[in-house]
Amino acid sequence: MHRVALAVVIAACHSPAPRAVAPPAPPAPAPLGVACPDASLLPSPAALDQRGPWPVGARTVIVDGAAVEVWYPARPGSERGHAAARYDVRTAMPPAEAAKIPDADNAWLPCDCARDLPVDDAHGPYPVVVFFHGAASFRMQSTFLATHWASRGFVVLAPDLPGVGLAAVIEGGFGFPTGTPLAMLDLVKTAPADDPLAFLRARLGHDVALVGHSLGAILAAAVTDHPEVVVRISLAGATTFEPAVSTLVLAGDHDRIADADGARAALDDPHRPTRVGVVRRAGHLAFTDLCPLGADRGGSLAIAQAHGVAIPEILAMLATDGCGPDDAPYAVTAPVIRALTAGVLEERLRCDPAATRALAAWGTDPRVEFRERLQ
Repeated sequence: MHRVALAVVIAACHSPAPRAVAPPAPPAPAPLGVACPDASLLPSPAALDQRGPWPVGARTVIVDGAAVEVWYPARPGSERGHAAARYDVRTAMPPAEAAKIPDADNAWLPCDCARDLPVDDAHGPYPVVVFFHGAASFRMQSTFLATHWASRGFVVLAPDLPGVGLAAVIEGGFGFPTGTPLAMLDLVKTAPADDPLAFLRARLGHDVALVGHSLGAILAAAVTDHPEVVVRISLAGATTFEPAVSTLVLAGDHDRIADADGARAALDDPHRPTRVGVVRRAGHLAFTDLCPLGADRGGSLAIAQAHGVAIPEILAMLATDGCGPDDAPYAVTAPVIRALTAGVLEERLRCDPAATRALAAWGTDPRVEFRERLQ
């Protein structure tokens, strides 16, 4: 059953996601410098791939029974004396399978962040990025991106997607979590009685970016009629979105799951201001931390298999796309992906015209085929 369901998800990455009927032209972009008049933010480096001025705090909260990772700008200097956090990927596995891997052999996922640092309440409000992971994965899968955005002045919310995560696929189940994106938007807009974001609610902005990888991009594309969503970013996934102020579609030309030609075709829609980047020699997992994870021992999948963890065939395929010797290494692809995503976020959510100029310069970078059609 899970093999058929995942095959449907993979096929969907090749095709435009369904969308509501859209008006013939996108809503007019908010003038730069007008949409964020009340924001007080530290200046970020002009180079979009460079880390920003904030240390990054991390906290895990529970929303509707699911874990949500929150990365946020922390008070400068508060990171001193705190150890960098690391994530235990075994927590995303069925407990019986996770118990087979001892601590000494575990592939720990490092984070350029520290747990429970105080929010920088001298600045803000901070715009919100909601990130949706891919099939057979987990909320921390793209920590390298989430912490980069948070260091440059964004609050990032990344929920575990029920029914499609690593544990569900290993156990043979699959269910499409259509309600999760709306639950995240509701959480940003309205504080519940027992508010999991109370520790930063006062510094939370109202404009939102939706970012998704693979299956997560399909989920992001399915959200319509939410005017607070002004940026949409697809990473190796859906290429058709409801018109938004700004859209970025990224793909890899070595991806065997989400074909790069689908991303290129996103520029053909005259109704949307769109940027498209095809990262050269990048596979499906170039947009995650999964290829470097345990790479010194053959990768996290090989480590799990060596300890007797049952790995479905479809998971073995998903977990290695982009991690081969012919694929560009993480050190080459990560700066490109950080820069392009940060630029689109900062252009609209920080109202920064310098980001617009910095993005245009990527059109000549040999690591990426980058084009933009703006209105």
